[in-house]
Formats: sequence, structure tokens, C-alpha cells
Amino acid sequence: MAAGPRRPDVRLRLAKPRDYSFALALYLDGAATHLTKIGRWDRRRLTAQFRRGYRPSQARIICAEGKDIGWMQVAELAGRLHLRQLHLLAPFRGNGIGTKLIGEVLKRGAALRKPVTLDVLHGNPARALYLRLGFKQTGRDIDKIQMIWRPPPRE
Repeated sequence: MAAGPRRPDVRLRLAKPRDYSFALALYLDGAATHLTKIGRWDRRRLTAQFRRGYRPSQARIICAEGKDIGWMQVAELAGRLHLRQLHLLAPFRGNGIGTKLIGEVLKRGAALRKPVTLDVLHGNPARALYLRLGFKQTGRDIDKIQMIWRPPPRE
């Protein structure tokens, strides 16, 4: 029986000012892929949106194999955690890294008794992952689908 792809050991580190360009490039790469399909790609609009939403204090750089392979940003709000961003370089997608990192956010949400919300671009295959992890759709707009995961009830 053949083994599947090996998930590399990953660690998170705090984002530093020098990580801004890396984070922006990954963000724009993913947005271009999905928004071009629906005729909504606009680099200037998305760069401005990124500038408004990127918070280094909430961002973590995902590292594996001695290099930066992605980044994520989670906002802790009064009544929920919001997974603002999760991006991986293409060679590291599809081998469980995102599942593991989102699982850690869900554990934190369960411990805090807070739901976890996120937005996913139309056409992004990550939506299937979010559904598999228990997220439910709560709304949609021209670019994104809004989703929520609720912690299980206490026993």
C-alpha cells in the first residue's frame, strides 16, 4: 500500500514588518485565482482591502522545512474568533496543513466557548474543507461566502 504525501512539521511565528510583502503576495495570488473566474479581479481594490485588514499582531507566519510557507490571521473578537486569512504556497496545499491549523483554531474556539467565523471566496476549493470541519454557510456577497462553526454544547 502506497503512503500518501507526508505533512511536514509546521510551526507558527509572529509576523514581523518584513513579512508584509510575503503576506500580500500570497493573498493576491489566491484572490486572483478565484476572483478572475467570477470577473471580480481588481488588484488595486484588493491591495487596498489587504492594507486595511492586515494586522501583524494577529498574523502568524507558517514555517516548514526551514522556510516560510504561508500565513494566517485570526482575530479574537468579543463574541467570536474570526479566521481572516489562511494562505499556503502551492506546493504545501492539500497535505493536511490547513486542516491541522484550522483544527487548532477550532479547539481554541471550543475552549473559549466562542464560535469561529470565516469568509471564503466563491470558487475556492477550501470551502469543501470548511464544510468537512463543521462550518455552515450563513450568508454571501458578490465575492465571498460567510461561514460559522459553533462549539459543541458542554456536557
